[in-house]
Amino acid sequence: MRMKRTVLAIAGLVVSLFLSKPTVLAAEDIYANYAELAQHHKLGEDYTISTQSTNADVMILGIHGGEIEIGTSEIVKAVAKTDLSYYLFESNIYLDSNNDGRNDLHVTSTHFDEPTAIKMTAQKNKVVSIHGADGKDQKIVYMGGLNTQMKDIISNKLSQAGFNVEPAPPELAGTNPGNICNKNRNLHGVQLEITRGLRDDLRENTDEGRALLAKFADAIREGIAESSSYPDGRTHDFNSHSFSSYFWLNGGNPFYLTSGDYLVGVQSPLNPAQNGKVRFDIYDQNNKLVLSKTAEAVGHRTFKHVLSLPTGYYKIKVVNVTGNPSWIYGGLHY
Repeated sequence: MRMKRTVLAIAGLVVSLFLSKPTVLAAEDIYANYAELAQHHKLGEDYTISTQSTNADVMILGIHGGEIEIGTSEIVKAVAKTDLSYYLFESNIYLDSNNDGRNDLHVTSTHFDEPTAIKMTAQKNKVVSIHGADGKDQKIVYMGGLNTQMKDIISNKLSQAGFNVEPAPPELAGTNPGNICNKNRNLHGVQLEITRGLRDDLRENTDEGRALLAKFADAIREGIAESSSYPDGRTHDFNSHSFSSYFWLNGGNPFYLTSGDYLVGVQSPLNPAQNGKVRFDIYDQNNKLVLSKTAEAVGHRTFKHVLSLPTGYYKIKVVNVTGNPSWIYGGLHY
């Protein structure tokens, strides 16, 4: 029997008090996460997952595509074109069991943990997540996310292209570290919340609509291209698509580290139901173990380890403690 969540009904209270703000109803998801959703809906029938993987250090996310937040699928593909990676979760059906205007297949960004989406996002430094906000009579892009550099550049590009851009209100801010857009390699992504009125214009099947979508997508692409993969400074990217024992960063060659340097990224067992425990062992020039940092969880987790070491040369070993085959994507900021 389908699980239901209690819904707080707020009817008609949020009207046009602030015309520049989206109408946010008190809606709650039917499902707590992807695994719960997948127990009740069939992949390939009720919903589809489509991806495109490229070498570019960019991921365009659309976790509420199809009948969930109409028009976001078209925007994701227009931004990605053929050279950027994308992930799309699209509902092929519309169900509204709570009668609150939210599709039952909506899983909020902080709970969306479909394994392919998590792994693809973790591999990239630049992540842009496309969402739909309410507001049929409004044509606004609300900008959010933790990557303030890329957010500001994209905002400027969209404004220069003639689109109305505003900072996202708190409920759409995309600043929760658990938001999938912030589960990338550097834990800082960008989230665009696009009102229904603008989305309807962008998906209009006319020459004017197609031209508007192209202009919108190009502005976002320009902002992505002009932003840095490493807004926090020099970074050594590291990864393993699958490891069960250990590997050395930089082939075992030393890094010159100072007290404020840190390791950051995402890790997960290949089987998200398993426990994953990854340890970073830091050795000094005499091959003496001077520090260990560990992160453990069932399924995926983000990590940030501040090293707080005396200035000097160090080697870093990444150890899979449990031995469960795992992936890891991250960066050493030094």
